[in-house]
Amino acid sequence: MMAAAMFMKKSVFKKLYLEAVVKLHGGSKGRFSAPKSFVTASLILFLSLCSSGCFGTMSNMSLEDKAGQVLMVHFRGEIANEDARVLVQEVKVGGFVYYNWANGLHSPEQVRTLTSSLQELAEINCIPIPLFIALDQEGGRVAQLRCGFTQFPGNQALGEMEDLNLAEAQAFVTGQELRAVGVNMNLAPVVDVNCNPRNPVIGSRSFGADPNRVAAFGEKALAGYKSSGIIATLKHFPGHGDVEVDSHEDLPVVPKSIEILEQVELLPFIKLAPFADAIMTAHLLVPALDADRCSTISKKTLDYLKETIGFQGLIISDSLVMGGVLKQCLTVDEAAIEALNAGCDLLILGGKLIAGERAGFELTTADMQRIHRSIVKAVKEGRLSQSRLDQAVEKNLSLKKRRLALKVS
Repeated sequence: MMAAAMFMKKSVFKKLYLEAVVKLHGGSKGRFSAPKSFVTASLILFLSLCSSGCFGTMSNMSLEDKAGQVLMVHFRGEIANEDARVLVQEVKVGGFVYYNWANGLHSPEQVRTLTSSLQELAEINCIPIPLFIALDQEGGRVAQLRCGFTQFPGNQALGEMEDLNLAEAQAFVTGQELRAVGVNMNLAPVVDVNCNPRNPVIGSRSFGADPNRVAAFGEKALAGYKSSGIIATLKHFPGHGDVEVDSHEDLPVVPKSIEILEQVELLPFIKLAPFADAIMTAHLLVPALDADRCSTISKKTLDYLKETIGFQGLIISDSLVMGGVLKQCLTVDEAAIEALNAGCDLLILGGKLIAGERAGFELTTADMQRIHRSIVKAVKEGRLSQSRLDQAVEKNLSLKKRRLALKVS
């Protein structure tokens, strides 16, 4: 498959190159008169640069390329279609997040075909950067992959069994099954401390109410995913366990002191940050960290993660199509710009609004193209610095270089 993709890539490059040279000399395919040696030598150089990866560096990426790289999107389709092509080859997105309501996910064969078709689109880009392919496969009630995949219990059940090795084994097997179908990132494990029984969104997704136990089980889960070759994502920073509002619908408030937060909600993140490749934000208002801004768009909160806790990995936003963050941003476009400014490196644009007047709303491909243009415009106007965008892109590329290959394996 890789050889075929390289041949396709070179064929596309050759066609585009010849057309460009023809236009440069004011000719048409029938009247082209440039010296054959010039065309041959230039084409060899061009293809050599492409195949050697010289176009895959930050210095060769345009502003538009960089703005696309920080987006993780979804589309409707069980295989790569025109929407997917636009997102990969025009928007140049950094990755996709799968949902069973959008992508089928009804068998391992279908998921692998879907993933392969998306990665092949990325492989024939002039800058062939592999895609993050992610989903929520937590176990228990949150699992996008059902048919043909092992159904494991949720974190609560694991925590109650008090066997840390089971958490590592479950993560390893889950990771092996994900890799077999080309998924390279799991938006798990959940390391929220479930300290409020009225919490409407975490509950059985948590390892328990003891922060040290949550951290211990989370560490084992990270080890299992790492052994299987999967990028794991700790979530939801700074801690979604003690709320009574679902952030899909509204903006929860966690009115605790920093001292209590560091002993409970923040403790798993403090302990596990050195072992994590990625951490996902939560749409919360935590006054002890920032009295005004939702965590996802709060520079104070994400600076705490980076500077006080010391996390230097990839910071991923929870979906920007959620009521919590949209409570403080008029549009998803503005949420994207503010999240980048705050310190997020990868923005999830997938999912639906699940409540309120706009319940069921999801972003279309046209919406994602507009958001991409909004990020580009924000850089040009100085509302988002080039250096902040470059930093986010560099973190994405660094993780992809360490953990991904061009070929779905």
